Amino acid sequence: MRKNKQKPKKMFFIYTKDFFNHLRSELHSERTIETYCQSLNAFRIYLYETYSKTVDQITIDFVTEEVIREFLSSVADSNSVGTRNVRLSGIKAYLKYAATRDMELVPLQISISAVKHKKTYPKRHNWLDKADIELILAQPPQTKIGIRDRFIILFLFSTGARLAEMRSVQLKDVIINEKYPYIRITGKGNKPRIVPIPEDSFLKNYKYYCHLYHPKENPDDYLFYPTAKGGREMMSEDNVQRILKKYGDAARCSNPKLPSIHPHLLRHSYGAQLYRLGVSLPEIAKLLGHEDISTTEIYAETDPEMAAEAISKMLGKQPVRKWDFLTEDEKLKILGLK
Repeated sequence: MRKNKQKPKKMFFIYTKDFFNHLRSELHSERTIETYCQSLNAFRIYLYETYSKTVDQITIDFVTEEVIREFLSSVADSNSVGTRNVRLSGIKAYLKYAATRDMELVPLQISISAVKHKKTYPKRHNWLDKADIELILAQPPQTKIGIRDRFIILFLFSTGARLAEMRSVQLKDVIINEKYPYIRITGKGNKPRIVPIPEDSFLKNYKYYCHLYHPKENPDDYLFYPTAKGGREMMSEDNVQRILKKYGDAARCSNPKLPSIHPHLLRHSYGAQLYRLGVSLPEIAKLLGHEDISTTEIYAETDPEMAAEAISKMLGKQPVRKWDFLTEDEKLKILGLK
């Protein structure tokens, strides 16, 4: 009697290369692809260190919801909740793709898709106030390059755009000949959103910047570009990061308490500024391109002085009071609970 040959077990990571190629075909950024790759590698290393499993021994039947949850817990314990969420996103994205290639992975993909990201909150004062921004904006010199660098900082703070979103803005996306000028921003998943141009000073800076850098007014030119490319290529992420670090370091000479300046800090600062001005969380979510309003709720975790200023505006011109002296109803209003 002939023995049935045992069917070889499939490797869990068998579809990773195809997955990354699929992401590129969908025009995901290289940074996103790199982050997913790091997450999957972190999972692979965890399985090797915990279970002595080499990559070919990590099979589909071995990777269960329980194993993935163990991995996520270890990440949160040794790193942070934010890192844990990043790792979860990478695994979810991979499983979503792999399940289209192998029906055996569908049950795992469904169960992992139900695993929730944990809420993260920025540390108190993890944003810049108006005085901080003004100090940073005062650092670039009054040269052509300095004017460009200053407008980059102003753009990020005044729109709350992500770095990738800012880099992809073209002249045709800035609409100024309307009653209410606005910028058309393309967010994650190619989803467009409208961000109003905040004030006259921003518009004046924009026009002066364009006078220097876009004299031909080609609508298809990138708003920010390498000076040697004349608008035909978008500015690199590294260049923007370098600009922010340069002037952040310079401003720190006057204010040593300034944190490291990076695009996401300016985005946080934009959200906090909107909340200070009394903009509702759902409206802030739309302006920032948040799909889940729980992401926006970090701005309700304001410091006591900020809360006191906000309640003062709500109650009229009154002396600013400390958080501890507000009534319970006033605190609930500030926190959006009433």
